[in-house]
Amino acid sequence: MMTLQTELLAAISWAAQQGWTPATGGNFSARTEAGYLVTASGRDKTRIQADDLLLCNLDGKVLSGDGKPSAESDLHAALYRLDPTINCVLHTHTLASTVLSRRFPNGIELSGFEMQKALAGNVTHDASVLLPVVPNSQDMDELAEHVRLGWPMPWGFLVAGHGIYAVGDSIASCRRHLEAIEFLLSCVLEESRWSK
Repeated sequence: MMTLQTELLAAISWAAQQGWTPATGGNFSARTEAGYLVTASGRDKTRIQADDLLLCNLDGKVLSGDGKPSAESDLHAALYRLDPTINCVLHTHTLASTVLSRRFPNGIELSGFEMQKALAGNVTHDASVLLPVVPNSQDMDELAEHVRLGWPMPWGFLVAGHGIYAVGDSIASCRRHLEAIEFLLSCVLEESRWSK
């Protein structure tokens, strides 16, 4: 049986294999009874191991593990405090999310894509779905406030010029949201090339 730790490590390795964690970027976490497991800062996600994870409480304080959490670990903590249904946060830096979040700072509208049905609560491609974009900030309290003001964001959100924060009630649903969002954004980016 897969443990929470091994399932999180598998999700991180999978995201890294897609090329979504360049230059050790991105951070990944899963809720635990004590708080949450999160990747330590600066770790190569293509070689992720159990000792690259830290256990933090919901205030972001490290309870166990070697290394320090990235500054963005505080945003993971804020998300877990904000919504008790969130059990996983996967943050990646992808080309499509970075470019499109700059181009559409008020959100990215999706309509007519079959893959929209991979986002929880969507049952048809005919609906319009808005992927929220929040302004970037190096101040995690400020960034968390941008997110709080836009909540609810049931699949996650983009940070302008930065990347995707996918959320889910399990690691599996969070992975599905991340993969669907990235696929949909890649479609929008490709369409924008053809529309010129």
